Amino acid sequence: MIQLMNTPTSKRLSDIRNDFERGVFLSVYNSRTQRLRRYIALLILGLKHGLRGTLFSWPLYLLPLAAWSLKASYLPLILLLLVPGVYVSWVILVRGVREDYANHVEGLILRPGYRGRLLFPGGLIS
Repeated sequence: MIQLMNTPTSKRLSDIRNDFERGVFLSVYNSRTQRLRRYIALLILGLKHGLRGTLFSWPLYLLPLAAWSLKASYLPLILLLLVPGVYVSWVILVRGVREDYANHVEGLILRPGYRGRLLFPGGLIS
């Protein structure tokens, strides 16, 4: 018996061995509503990790801005300081979004309330 209604998340597609259950799962998983929910989940995770990364590495962005106020001739030095830091921040952001997406969204049927569970996975909001 499929027990999707009582759980906050469904079974993973990889855990389903029954062909009938897999077919029902795939029909729901590929529906327009689920695709929209996965897209919204990706946006939420991107915003969550982007905000967290900005709050964590704000000195990285302030340092080149402070150098910019000194002289315009230091522009190559400013870019030299800024580009590697932004690249590292971007790599960390993308890796975090991919990991959270794989753990909380991919291969699952998203039930109502998934937005709160993505933002607060510890169970503060159900």
